[in-house]
Amino acid sequence: MSEDSFTDSERDLLDAVPDALKNGVELLDWWRHADAAGSYEERYDETTVFNRPEDKSYGFFDSVELSKKGKVRINGNVQEMFYDEPKAPPDAKLEAIADEWMDSQIREFILRYFMRISDFRQPELVAESHPEPPPGLGFLSQCPNDEEDVTGFGFSQLFYKKRGSDKIGKFAENEQDKIVDLRRLDDEYEWIVLKNPIFGFGFDFKPFGSFFETFLGAAGPQVKLPAKVFNYLVLSKDFVVNETKPEKGIRSRYGFGYAFVNDPEPSVYGYGPGQLEPAFEQLVWEVHDSGEITVRAAFVAEEPTKILKLSVDPFAWGFQFTKAIGGELPEFLKPIKRTWDDLPFTNVTFDPVLPTVRLLNFLTAGEAKKRFCISKDQVIKQALFLHFQQHYQTIVGSLQTWRQIRDWTVKEDKLPAWVVSGKSA
Repeated sequence: MSEDSFTDSERDLLDAVPDALKNGVELLDWWRHADAAGSYEERYDETTVFNRPEDKSYGFFDSVELSKKGKVRINGNVQEMFYDEPKAPPDAKLEAIADEWMDSQIREFILRYFMRISDFRQPELVAESHPEPPPGLGFLSQCPNDEEDVTGFGFSQLFYKKRGSDKIGKFAENEQDKIVDLRRLDDEYEWIVLKNPIFGFGFDFKPFGSFFETFLGAAGPQVKLPAKVFNYLVLSKDFVVNETKPEKGIRSRYGFGYAFVNDPEPSVYGYGPGQLEPAFEQLVWEVHDSGEITVRAAFVAEEPTKILKLSVDPFAWGFQFTKAIGGELPEFLKPIKRTWDDLPFTNVTFDPVLPTVRLLNFLTAGEAKKRFCISKDQVIKQALFLHFQQHYQTIVGSLQTWRQIRDWTVKEDKLPAWVVSGKSA
């Protein structure tokens, strides 16, 4: 496909890829050194998983110097999880064969198939056929419906740049869910731009906690934005891990990651899906000499100056919330929106979250932060926990698929069609 056929939004997105990738790689390099040294400016325990002490996570705040942005405040989290330990009777004669077998299986699963099967549907009540309710009374119906309940991470590949070429290509629609083998990033692809829908995401901020419900019997002021949202990501070999015997006690290490690219279309979010750059994410599996498989996930992003970006222009509200509800702004509205954005005072936004937090702390001389955890840091910690939950659900959900296939190294025509095509949901 010719680059001339790209839409204005696609060109804006692709123009931002080089800087986003550079920032993401620099953040990854910084994090690797900081994590190895344990030298975070501020580190805190993030979660507790009962009866599984080996599963743990922590968050952190720090600063880093980026070549494109200078010194920036950052935050992030790291989680470590047990993944699997294949069951087999101990037999020293078979140990070497078993080790090689496990290496080949996890390598193929992570580097070739994981990004195709990382989203999945939850079990749903069977929706039997039934007469439609009378007009206007649908809200009374208790009949089950067939709406999808999808969780985990979804990925689709949109654009690519091949090594040694200045041209940017676009994946055909029937190729978008079939994420390429990540080892092809070594010598074939310089980068690949992905779209990553976030399932079940919703923003809910109550500046006064449950005060109004407890004492006044009313909901009270809150900002609640359930939405269909997504990230744009850029994948390169800098984030791919494919190592054999990297250190004592570790037989192999395989993983992937990506830098985040901001959505070129304005969003109601100042910090969250589509608005995280500079940022990176990486998931890495380790096969231990004992046979145990663990996974480590890391996420690092610039600290936000705004949580939400709500426009003072009522026409812009329509554009923003149409996108929030539908996931994308319809094509026929984009020219109208671009014309409207060129008018004076149409891009003025405000954040109702952080100013409210600052005001409450000013009025209480800081007691709101000390006693009620009403602070910018706490808002960020809640956002990082949402990210933790997405990781956790994706990793745990993938385990059933990992165990379902006896041999991941067979030819693709021997595997289920949904695994190969990426139609995992």
